[in-house]
Amino acid sequence: MKMKFGLFAVLIALTGTLNAQVLDKPVAIVRLESTENIGQRELRSQVQMIEAQLQTRLTSEQRMEVLEASIAEVLIMQAAKRDGITVSRPEIDQGIAQQRQSLGQQVTQEQFRQVIESQVGMSWEQYVEQVERRLTQEKYVLQKKRSLFENVPRPTEREIRRVYEENATDFNNPAMVRFEHLFWDTRNTTSAERRERRNHAEELYRELRNGSSSFDDLMDRSVDDSRFRGDDFGYLLRTDQQNRALLGPEFVDNLFDLERGQVSRVLESNVGYHIARIRDRRSAKLLELDDPLLPGQSMTVRRQIENYLLMEKQQETFERALREIIDELREDADITVFEQNLSW
Repeated sequence: MKMKFGLFAVLIALTGTLNAQVLDKPVAIVRLESTENIGQRELRSQVQMIEAQLQTRLTSEQRMEVLEASIAEVLIMQAAKRDGITVSRPEIDQGIAQQRQSLGQQVTQEQFRQVIESQVGMSWEQYVEQVERRLTQEKYVLQKKRSLFENVPRPTEREIRRVYEENATDFNNPAMVRFEHLFWDTRNTTSAERRERRNHAEELYRELRNGSSSFDDLMDRSVDDSRFRGDDFGYLLRTDQQNRALLGPEFVDNLFDLERGQVSRVLESNVGYHIARIRDRRSAKLLELDDPLLPGQSMTVRRQIENYLLMEKQQETFERALREIIDELREDADITVFEQNLSW
């Protein structure tokens, strides 16, 4: 009876093991400081995400590359934990903010969260964890290979000029106007309030037409009159799709119909009423190496190219440092790969 019970217990244990393997077969077992399994289900999820982004099916060799990247991540995370390297919550928030800004448009935190969950295919908690892991790995590499990054050479004049000459037509300014305006904001207003603001704008425009007030007089008056304000909008680029959508294409086209020094009639945009005066008008032009990217900016074409080349060199250095670290960690680690489980 005792023997039967022991056999029964063994069978139960084996059944549990077999079920676990069926549910999630191991594709690799990694041990540096602790033993960590990389399961088929986890790897398959990563592969499917990459396939969805690339819109193609990964080959066996490419799946192995994904697995090798996962092994490298496990090694670095264990090494970072061993060496006490962590990232703080402010560092994580900054990393998230940088990714949000990389979208190139004004995106709120909530909108960015929706993009992550709907388009990237992971929960917000998973995304935050991913950012934390990435920043931890970067900090580990930067600390362990500090000497490599301290010796990254700055771009030479020859390198800068080569990039400029190979891409000269990409460095250009579109047509643009700089204007100042008297502005009546109509956002979040009632129909009656919009009529009142339109009437006030027309009243001031009549003062301009009959010469009883100048544009400068009205700009000064706006300081003490809460019904409207006077602002220097700055430069508006003809190709600026974000401002074109914000203000409305008809308003933008009306501005570009005006000449330097000319004052507009009352113009309506998507955000309010305007009386605009054109301060500067510039035609499209190709930029020279030492031209500013935009009028009034300190950033020149040369500096932009130099920054680009420096970032490229830093990225190459980071990849070299990463390869060196992974090779070093693999020598100290026990790694078992189950290639047969890369097929599903």
